[in-house]
Amino acid sequence: MTGFEEIIASGAPVLTDGGIETRIMFDTGISMDPDVQVAALTADPEGREALRGIYAGYVDAAKQFDLPVIVGSPTFRASPAFIARAGMAPESIESLNADAVNLLKQVRRESGYEAVFIAGVIGPSGDAYLPEQALSKSDATEYHQPQAAALADAGVDFLFAPTYPSVTEAEGACVAMAGTGKPHVISYILGPDQRVLDGTSLAEATTRIDAAARPLYHSLSCIHPTAAARAIEVLRAESPEALRRLHEFKANGSQLRTDELIALDHPVTDGPATFAREMYELWEPDGLRILGGCCGTGSAHMVELGRLMADRR
Repeated sequence: MTGFEEIIASGAPVLTDGGIETRIMFDTGISMDPDVQVAALTADPEGREALRGIYAGYVDAAKQFDLPVIVGSPTFRASPAFIARAGMAPESIESLNADAVNLLKQVRRESGYEAVFIAGVIGPSGDAYLPEQALSKSDATEYHQPQAAALADAGVDFLFAPTYPSVTEAEGACVAMAGTGKPHVISYILGPDQRVLDGTSLAEATTRIDAAARPLYHSLSCIHPTAAARAIEVLRAESPEALRRLHEFKANGSQLRTDELIALDHPVTDGPATFAREMYELWEPDGLRILGGCCGTGSAHMVELGRLMADRR
């Protein structure tokens, strides 16, 4: 059992990082590549320093409350299709992902804090809001294998596939991640009907994924806390067993969809105290206990959330 697996098995509260892309968009004047986005910034001195500062802030938020913290590599789009669209050579997948992981290793080293765990982030092959672009299980396994291998070889603590709109592609991604021997986690994006965007219920998604390649736990991401609260109540009624497999939630700071958020020229988000309170109300001692942020959240949100979570140690 790895150190990260031991933390999860212990039932300890864990804080995660918050927004990354939205922080670059709204807090800096740095332009992102339209295809690989933040992954390309690790090779740019200004971009790398901006990312380093953002991640360091999240680590500091956890450190001040003595909470374990997860930081996810800026590799959401560092996969074959996006690399090809950016005009990069296929072999760039190894260097792009390795550079991102090395940045987080630098942040961990400079923090002097041991309880920092690096998630190797693997996004969907297409638009996270368009399930019709998703791959079949077999195609997804083949597609995601190179990035999963690159991140595993770079030394991440576990592999994390967030904001998947389709269970079929999520199944394939889990098979690819499991093939590396690293612990892996799958995270879904939900619609207003509290289902995965392809129409699959959370209960069915959990059952199918566990049968395909059982992850360490299941996760929700890129939705507002109020949306997650509704989904959790549906899952509680449909399958208490599946609810116990849901350990993590990385929330947006706004009820707007992510594509609506990024179309704005300014950030829209709940205040840190409001965000933290809504997140903390979702706490489940036998289930949801890994909490953090996604689009529109920053270090102040994680500080307030960490302050509340520290009472659960």
